[in-house]
Amino acid sequence: MIENFVQSFKQEEEKEKEKELDKSWSELPLHLLCQFSAHLILKDLNTFRAICKSWRLSSPMSPLRPLLEPPYSHSPCLMYLAKHKCTFFHPMHDNGSYQMDIPELQDAFIRYSKYGWLLLSKMDGSVFFFHPFDRIKIELPSYPCKEIFESMCFSSPPTSTDCFVIGIIYYGSKFSIIRRGEVAWTLCEFTDYFRPRGHFINNNPLLYNGRCYRLGLQGDGLPVKVGVFDPHEYLSHPNQYKCRWKYLSYIPPPEDFDYSLRSSYLLESDGKLFVVFELHESEPSIHIYSLNLSSIGPRMKWHKVTNIGNKMLCISSGGSFFELSVAKGMSNKIYVPSVQDNNNIFYSLETK
Repeated sequence: MIENFVQSFKQEEEKEKEKELDKSWSELPLHLLCQFSAHLILKDLNTFRAICKSWRLSSPMSPLRPLLEPPYSHSPCLMYLAKHKCTFFHPMHDNGSYQMDIPELQDAFIRYSKYGWLLLSKMDGSVFFFHPFDRIKIELPSYPCKEIFESMCFSSPPTSTDCFVIGIIYYGSKFSIIRRGEVAWTLCEFTDYFRPRGHFINNNPLLYNGRCYRLGLQGDGLPVKVGVFDPHEYLSHPNQYKCRWKYLSYIPPPEDFDYSLRSSYLLESDGKLFVVFELHESEPSIHIYSLNLSSIGPRMKWHKVTNIGNKMLCISSGGSFFELSVAKGMSNKIYVPSVQDNNNIFYSLETK
């Protein structure tokens, strides 16, 4: 009886193995299919996707594949989000824009972008990171909905152990911070009043070397200043719930600044702080100022920038940055977050 049972068990086991071997290629696990498709070039990827439905579903980002291949992978593209439809536009690519559905981003708002990651939030208080090309989502603890974040930024990629996120509360009277591994946001108040107004409102704060920089007006009018505070001062003294702004030297505004300012941007590159003013009904319409952060002191001074050499500058409310120009004709230009007739709008510092 025991021998018969063992033999019967072996036969069933062999049948199961045969079933596994006879399985269709279309039944391969999704994670394996994703690994395969990630290493295919565009022509082979199209063949891969034509095999069957499951293989096609394993590579949903295929329309963006050209943007991940040289030379396009070395130059940034513009992303616009409306509900769950994402439009990607690359200034170098012949086809211009790509549109696709990303259900994970339904009703979300892009708050900040850097290191290839998006920081997004929803009206229900949920906050999360998302990598649009790898489709990786990292959720953060929700924040109280009564605290409306006016602007947000993060210090480093969310995969880094030292990553932290800061949200400045509406009217600039408070900020909230959360570090990787923490389960709740910590709220802290400022001792003084400093917040953007008018066209400064969409200007994101900037985190650099652990400090938070913000562009705005101190009081009801000029001059324009950059306020700085060190969130680590709070982190090292958790019982001290007040933070104080410190101010860099004021920025000499361009002519007609008061009534012609359209938008403003703050960014860092190579140890320098840059402020960009975009004006309307004024020539020139773009003004750039820089400040060497290594020379902070009583003699520190903002300098007018009229040439950025072999670099291109990309500006938007979700994040601004310099990039080396990898294509002829893209250097010494400022690209704005706008597309017209399937062309990205830019401003040339050479021709004004």
